[in-house]
Amino acid sequence: MSGNADLLRLASDLEARRAALLVSGDADALAGLLSEELYYAHSTGLLDDKQSFIEKFRDGAFVFRSVDARVESARGLGESAFQAAGVLELLVLVDGVERRIVAVYLVVWRQEEGAWRLVGHQATTAPTGRAGTTARSTL
Repeated sequence: MSGNADLLRLASDLEARRAALLVSGDADALAGLLSEELYYAHSTGLLDDKQSFIEKFRDGAFVFRSVDARVESARGLGESAFQAAGVLELLVLVDGVERRIVAVYLVVWRQEEGAWRLVGHQATTAPTGRAGTTARSTL
């Protein structure tokens, strides 16, 4: 795995690509970024795998108006995977209801057959007043 600055740049690039695909509505291209082993935990606590996420995306259960994914840290997990964390700001229609979501999130990306694919996504609503940065534990 490359140095931390390179890894942070890679994570930012992958997340920017994913955000653009979410907003564009291109389900086929988005599916190409997702691992068959995807575990996707929404900020609401609902869970999806690749099939259910893409199905809901195609059916319009969520329609992303804007996605701002700010990667703040990245850490290698061996030679072919990494985790990244940051802040998400979303404007999304969920079952036809517009929601503005600010969440802290963690993603895991892994190389599969020569391509980077999203394996895990976990988001949780950000603490009030913390939209610009992730909360840090003082423990």
